[in-house]
Amino acid sequence: MKKIVYGLILMAFAGMSCEDDSTADISRITNYPTFTMEGDAILVHVAGEPYSDPGVTALEGENEITVTKTVIQSKFIEPGMTQPEDVQYTTLSEIDEDVPGMYTVTYTAVNQDGYSGTTERIVFVLDGEPDPSVDLSGTYTSGSSPTSVVTKVADGVFLATNVWGGGSTVRIGAYVLTSDGVNLNVPQQDTQTRIFGYGTRNGAGTWSMSMSRPLFSPPLIDLAKVWTKQ
Repeated sequence: MKKIVYGLILMAFAGMSCEDDSTADISRITNYPTFTMEGDAILVHVAGEPYSDPGVTALEGENEITVTKTVIQSKFIEPGMTQPEDVQYTTLSEIDEDVPGMYTVTYTAVNQDGYSGTTERIVFVLDGEPDPSVDLSGTYTSGSSPTSVVTKVADGVFLATNVWGGGSTVRIGAYVLTSDGVNLNVPQQDTQTRIFGYGTRNGAGTWSMSMSRPLFSPPLIDLAKVWTKQ
């Protein structure tokens, strides 16, 4: 009788062991969102004209999933309105097609397991139709500061490796916007640090800028920075 009982107990343990083995070493595959962007990652728009987002689609494996959109607005800098409280980022659901500035559009999708992914587009809204003949590209100097290499990204949009200058050893890159090649605008941006400004360009190519670093303590506001093209 004891042998029979022991045998039943062993069979019960064996059954439990087999059930556990059936779920061992099973892994779950999650497909992170992948994005396809219609249009370019950098777009130029003229204020006052209708704007339509080209759109982004997201896939989880082979299945399309919902994409949400957030827009961060950074307006053109206006002389006399450069104190930190006057220059703020604004979160929008859509681009304000009537207000010149730099708009960072973030597209987000979340898969069924709760993992998210993002992709970005920058839309530059200019204050006028950009002159395609304007090219600020080149190398610029400002005192003993690190040189600035300026590259044309699109009509009216230029990327400078340094916009601070004035003899400072700090190098701060930023986008510089101009529709006419004379009036320059640097909407608030965060690169190595937050920066913004405005200025003009003369016929020889020299930039006379008023630049600000609002996060410096105390804030550095409207400091004159002159950049000379080499």
